[in-house]
Amino acid sequence: MEDILHTAALYLSHLLEAITLVLLGIGALMAIKDLLAGVLARRPVNEITLGVWQGLSRWVIVGLEFLLAADLVSTVVSPSWDELGRLGVIAAIRTVLGYFLSRDLQEARKIARENAGLAQRDRGEPV
Repeated sequence: MEDILHTAALYLSHLLEAITLVLLGIGALMAIKDLLAGVLARRPVNEITLGVWQGLSRWVIVGLEFLLAADLVSTVVSPSWDELGRLGVIAAIRTVLGYFLSRDLQEARKIARENAGLAQRDRGEPV
């Protein structure tokens, strides 16, 4: 029975890791698309980079969640100290990155709202 669980966990872990790669690939492709669209539309550089960064950050956070799930699955069946250490390191990295990316995304949204308000005011529209 333990062999079956170990094999199932291994396959599930590999599936979750593959999903992580797909998510990161999709995020990168969408970031490139947004970058090119912004350049071709001749939007301001700070607006382009902010949009690209926000979009890619979201995909990275989701990818980290799947990677953490993959490591959790592989560790659950028969954990060794090496696997537990790896899981702890990945969880710590994900937590730190998630915290800072979320904080930076909130700050970026605040800046975007302020810029939109300034643009409305410059056009004479009510804010």
